Amino acid sequence: MSAFPILSRFQNDCHVKVVEAEPAQSIDALAEACAYHSIGVHVKDQPGKILRVRPTSDNDDAAPWPREMTVAEAGIKYFDSIDIYFTDPGAG
Repeated sequence: MSAFPILSRFQNDCHVKVVEAEPAQSIDALAEACAYHSIGVHVKDQPGKILRVRPTSDNDDAAPWPREMTVAEAGIKYFDSIDIYFTDPGAG
């Protein structure tokens, strides 16, 4: 499978962005790709924080995927919606 679009809901960004994902891409790399379209545009950077990614859920309470997991391993598919948020280093 080649690159495909996903929906990025970035913390504190009022816009949902369409971002290209690749199956072999790590979750960290996907977070950075999403950050490119939000940080400095609609969201302030938070130096010292790390980005985490979780599936979008009704209560915004899904567990984040491991940072080194790939998009394919996470089961992310065409036009799935994901949440990207800042957290402290070492936080779960």
